[in-house]
Amino acid sequence: MSLFFIPVRASGPFPADLIAVLRALGLATRPAQEADPAVLDFDGRVLALLVRGGLETGRVVVDLTGAELTYRCRFGGGRRQALARAVGIKRGSCPEVVDATAGLGRDAFVLAALGCRVHMIERSPLVAAVLADGLRRAGGDPRVGGWVRERISMSWHDNTRGLPELPFAPEVIYLDPMFPDRRKSALVKKQIREVYARIQ
Repeated sequence: MSLFFIPVRASGPFPADLIAVLRALGLATRPAQEADPAVLDFDGRVLALLVRGGLETGRVVVDLTGAELTYRCRFGGGRRQALARAVGIKRGSCPEVVDATAGLGRDAFVLAALGCRVHMIERSPLVAAVLADGLRRAGGDPRVGGWVRERISMSWHDNTRGLPELPFAPEVIYLDPMFPDRRKSALVKKQIREVYARIQ
């Protein structure tokens, strides 16, 4: 497999499991340069995406076990919420889903929490790297790690060129732009849109 090199600055060595996760996606690290419009920053615990050039995105981090997403999973409406209805979740039926616009992985995480098997596809290698790190950390969480590892997988792929090789035959292909911004996620979506605009 040929590797795509992504710019990284780090305050310490990468953990072996993060290196393995990135390699499995076809990603490898190189030292960040001043000319890089965006870089990945590892602080010893979390991999973050930093976009240069004046955009107010801050550190883009994937936190699948934080308070906001945990609240959404518990009180977001369960199988009655629009996302669940859109993919066809019903009593006793949880389809296998490809999230072809994974972004920061929030919708995929909610679908998996509801019982779906989900494969995320992210088209940006830099966003894919922080998403993979968030998935790695969630997989080690004692509260959710078991079903995260069992139900969620991901790949980095430009989805305009067709689907990559998938771990299962999906029943549903989910595209996030079909939904308007939800009030609580509007800031997150604005942030990721700015990131995409800058790193294309």
